[in-house]
Amino acid sequence: MNMAQRNIIAGTVLLMVAIGYGILTANLPDRSLPDTPGPAFLPTLITIGLLVLSVALLVGGVIDARRESEGTDGHGVPTRGWIALAGFTVYVTLLPSLGFVAASVLFFAGLMWLYGERNKILIGLTSILVPVVLFYLFTAGFQILLPRSPL
Repeated sequence: MNMAQRNIIAGTVLLMVAIGYGILTANLPDRSLPDTPGPAFLPTLITIGLLVLSVALLVGGVIDARRESEGTDGHGVPTRGWIALAGFTVYVTLLPSLGFVAASVLFFAGLMWLYGERNKILIGLTSILVPVVLFYLFTAGFQILLPRSPL
């Protein structure tokens, strides 16, 4: 079984899981406190995210299957994936000492460079903007504490 078939199967299974999870969490009670998210807020976000990602996996698998059937196989040794995994391991170990924003800036910049972006201005702006927005979204919006820099 090739990778495209695996992606199609995984996307289909995850799509069914997302739909089932959405049905199971659809009738959670609403919170009566004003301006606070209720118990159904996080399951709704999880359901939407899982639906979007499983559809993306399914569509990607179909596109890859179509490419393979045309004979344009562009897959090689997946060294970038291993490098990204090693970078993620370094990122997780640096989180407590550098904090979320500083560690994420380095991680996003490294991933962007690894996957082919060479515009230094775009790498710099994006790798700073994304962690800062995520930090304030989670700390102020969702009130979830993320590791802060000791400085």
